[in-house]
Amino acid sequence: MQLLPRHYYQYITNLRLISDMDMKIIKVIITILLLLAFGFGTNWAISKRIKFSDGVDTRIDNQGYWRQAAKKGLVDYNPDIEVQSAIFTGSNIKAYSVITIDSPDVPVTEIGSTQSENSVFVNPLDETNLLNSNNSTNSNVDTAYGANALYSFTSGEIWEGDIEGAGTDNGGDPAATIGLNGRWYVNFINNSGGMGVSYSDDQGSTWTVKQAAPNPGIITDKNHMWIDNSSSSPYEGNLYVAWTNAGGLYDAEIGFSYSTDNGNTWTVNSDISSDVNAGSHNQGVNLSTGPNGEIYAVWAIYDSWPSGGSDESAIGMATSLDGGVSWEPAQRIITNIRGIRASGTSKNMRVNSFPVATVDNSNGADNGAIYITWANIGTPGINTGNDIDIYVIKSSDKGGTWSNPLKVNSDEAGLGKQHFFSWITCDPTNGILSMIYYDDRNVDTAQCEVYCANSVDGGSSWEEFKVSDVSFTPAPIPGLVDKYMGDYLGIHAKNGMVYPIWTDNRLGYAMSFCSPYETNPVNRPTSLSGEIEFETGITILTWSYEEVAGFLKFIIYRDGDSIASTTDTTYSDLLPQYGLFTYRVTAYYIDNIESGASGISLQWGDVIISVAPDSIYDTLVIGTQSENEISIINTGQLDLEYSISLLSSSKANSYCSASGGGGQGNEYISGVEVGDIFNINTGSDNYTDYSELSTTFTVGDTYDIIVTNGEPFDLDQCGVWIDWNGNEIFDNDEQTLMQSIPGTDKFTGTISPLPGAISGITKMRIRITYTGELNPCGTTTFGEVEDYTVVVQGWLDIYPLSGLVFPGDTNFVAVNFNAENLPEDTYSTTAVISSNDPLNSITEVPITLKTVHIAVNAFVDFNEVCPGQFIHLTAQVPGIFDTLLFVWTSNPEGFTSDKARPISIPFVSTWYIVEVSDGEHFSIDSVYVNVLPAPEVNLGPDTSLCGSTTWVLDAGNASIEYLWSTGGTTQTIIIDTIDKGYGVQYIFVETIDSSGCAGYDEILVEFVNCTGIKEQNYFELGIYPNPNNGKFYVKTDNIENGYFELKIIDLTGLPVYQNNRIQVSKSGVSFVNTGKLKDGIYLVILTDNGNDFIQKMVVKN
Repeated sequence: MQLLPRHYYQYITNLRLISDMDMKIIKVIITILLLLAFGFGTNWAISKRIKFSDGVDTRIDNQGYWRQAAKKGLVDYNPDIEVQSAIFTGSNIKAYSVITIDSPDVPVTEIGSTQSENSVFVNPLDETNLLNSNNSTNSNVDTAYGANALYSFTSGEIWEGDIEGAGTDNGGDPAATIGLNGRWYVNFINNSGGMGVSYSDDQGSTWTVKQAAPNPGIITDKNHMWIDNSSSSPYEGNLYVAWTNAGGLYDAEIGFSYSTDNGNTWTVNSDISSDVNAGSHNQGVNLSTGPNGEIYAVWAIYDSWPSGGSDESAIGMATSLDGGVSWEPAQRIITNIRGIRASGTSKNMRVNSFPVATVDNSNGADNGAIYITWANIGTPGINTGNDIDIYVIKSSDKGGTWSNPLKVNSDEAGLGKQHFFSWITCDPTNGILSMIYYDDRNVDTAQCEVYCANSVDGGSSWEEFKVSDVSFTPAPIPGLVDKYMGDYLGIHAKNGMVYPIWTDNRLGYAMSFCSPYETNPVNRPTSLSGEIEFETGITILTWSYEEVAGFLKFIIYRDGDSIASTTDTTYSDLLPQYGLFTYRVTAYYIDNIESGASGISLQWGDVIISVAPDSIYDTLVIGTQSENEISIINTGQLDLEYSISLLSSSKANSYCSASGGGGQGNEYISGVEVGDIFNINTGSDNYTDYSELSTTFTVGDTYDIIVTNGEPFDLDQCGVWIDWNGNEIFDNDEQTLMQSIPGTDKFTGTISPLPGAISGITKMRIRITYTGELNPCGTTTFGEVEDYTVVVQGWLDIYPLSGLVFPGDTNFVAVNFNAENLPEDTYSTTAVISSNDPLNSITEVPITLKTVHIAVNAFVDFNEVCPGQFIHLTAQVPGIFDTLLFVWTSNPEGFTSDKARPISIPFVSTWYIVEVSDGEHFSIDSVYVNVLPAPEVNLGPDTSLCGSTTWVLDAGNASIEYLWSTGGTTQTIIIDTIDKGYGVQYIFVETIDSSGCAGYDEILVEFVNCTGIKEQNYFELGIYPNPNNGKFYVKTDNIENGYFELKIIDLTGLPVYQNNRIQVSKSGVSFVNTGKLKDGIYLVILTDNGNDFIQKMVVKN
């Protein structure tokens, strides 16, 4: 249901105060008001997107519309001012690409009038004949004729035609074309606000007027017309017109109309642009056609439009491949530009950055290539600085992909020089590109000259030259409106003849001038190619050339400097260092004539980015902080440039536009008080951008905000939105509820930064409006919108966000986490690193922070140990706690502890797990200890040998160090009776492997006198228990005499116990009590009938 106008609600509210009014009368009144509301509903719906300021739609650029507003007293006329005298600077043209030496400027009419906003078209059948249309007025500027028709049959030296409108007076915005059938066409905004087209079949003597499209609601604005003159096109002769709809169902979109019968009838498509989702509107459309009938429409995108205007932020494009019957989805072919419409120039005139396109319809190498030019503040994508430069982009695949923006003007950067109103054309006979623009490089900031630029190598390089004879001081045309002195220039070419047309005021009033020139016709090198030997920097250039009379040599240029000449079609150059180099090769002829150039850009070296780590994850206890970093490494040979942005979610193209109704007597924002922002006693407007005012909000804190209503009504409401996650969208959870204080003009609320807010700069939007749905975007009939800047101190801080890394160097980017006042949760974002590495232009580093109430980190002093080595475990818990409980366990099982720093002796690889609790929260962590295998040493079993035997003991080759009990340090040793004689030898060895782990083994070797030994019975000696405490049993078999001798010695050979007569029991078991022996290893020797039997025994008390 359509809402009633606010003053109706106010009226009803007042009625309720009249207690004695009959309710039936009230119902009748309400019914009448509802009928009125429905009657007005359609008009309100139509105008919902229109940006009005004092009753004027400020988006509209048409002078006819603004003059009507001035007649109504809504805006002022341009005042009468004294035009500064022009300064003659000469008519000579100095350019290799031009053979015309002297080209005096010629006014397009001698009739007293003003001529501005220029369109020019060369007859495709005769390059000496051209048609020009301008916005025309009489000399007093009290009569506006609109788009007229002026023409020349003498290559622009003599001009004819009428200053009045082409066939009819009209609203202006001229566009001129000529068909292959000889018919002349002029397009304009007609007096009803629609699209008009006049055509003439008798070279301008008479005109027939047709309507190409109706008024969409308010007016059709900033139109352009083109004709398909390609002989290879199935749509040759088709006429195309495009414009911006102001008002109506398709408000702010690009409309299109086509004619297949030479302009007699037209078919309208009201919207070819909506797929780009312009935040505010699309405007400044320009049409061109390709060799096979392709239609290309390009325009400026405005993503915001406050009442004071906004700069162009992107370029949109739509393509039709069937003569305009259907269109492919429109797209943004370049984003993040900054035009000049709102920022303006230092000249006293209104300006814009509407894009202009041309297509190469020649049979050259760049056939079908599309070129688009516009004026940009600073470098596109950076968009800062005082320079305004002309840029061009190129597509060789019908708009599928585009080159990087190339700056056309070559004057020194950083001096604040301004170049604007560029227009481009491509000669269909030779493919030479030509461009015109205003330029102030040689004059002061209030003045201008007119420059042209030619490119003979498909836009790779440009040669500039001054084309105007004077410098002049732009000024608004008195009697017109909105600082108007024309909104665009014109240029067109055919068969080498180029016709630039512009407006200046050298005569004391605005007049259009033409300065024709002829491009250089001499043969030039073509198909320049080059290869660089990476190891040496030697560059081999090759090109093609068709030699003609008068040729002398080729001149080779590197980065604009002449470096050599040759008569060959190849050249070898040694590059001085790594970098990007531009080569141009020209042909030089007698009489000092130099051809246009064939150009190429070559790069020696690479930009190679390496980023570490590939992700960052941290767990923090609430209330703590941590520091991390990202390393950006340049492993290439050229300088690495990078910038970093944080991607919490997909970003919008830009913040949505929003505005209110404004106007006297309506509610508006008169004051905002929050933090460091104290912005009071402000005026009423639809929208105001206060981004220069900022305050800092810290996550975990709260901030009171007061918004003052300058003209309060009972049903007014207020909303505050802050883009906490930085995605350039005001999400539902980012709104702060505001309450009206009864009886006052104040709204109050409390701002609580969202826990997931990322540190950095973001936007705060405030809106006051009348009753209805409260949204951060869109236009409302009443109220006002203001934007402010907020600096957020959140969970993540990353800096610096851009940098330059020299070859071989590393830059470090701080990534700091802050868990102060954060609830327990997981916070994530992605650091998107954009660089000039052509193969890796985007690198993403996921960043995650997990916040907890308690966190334990398990550590061990050695993660890899030998069996039986002591380790110290540590459970580290950041923060301050009254009591902490520790529980350690292991896998495999066997280890437990309740200490914060326990000790363990692992013999196998083990996971140690610790759980820590403060009684309410708990945390678990683990640490792994790898137990290395000990080196295996096996000396074999104990043995007895004859005294004459030599025996080799081998400790194996698993170790690198050996220490024998004999003092040996080699892998093997030899034992015999030479030193020790007969008896028992106890031998052991300790080894160390490459990991530092120790191995051990021992052996008992008995050397006996084998001479005359009699055969003996089998004998078995057993000792148990073993180990024991010095008390043990001896089990014997086959004791011949019933008694035996028992002696115990230590490892040094000293006896510690001896009993010469021990009786054997019937069971063969005898008990022995040695008394108190020290812990250690002993040898038990049992002697029976002259034979010794030995057994090792371990004593452990």
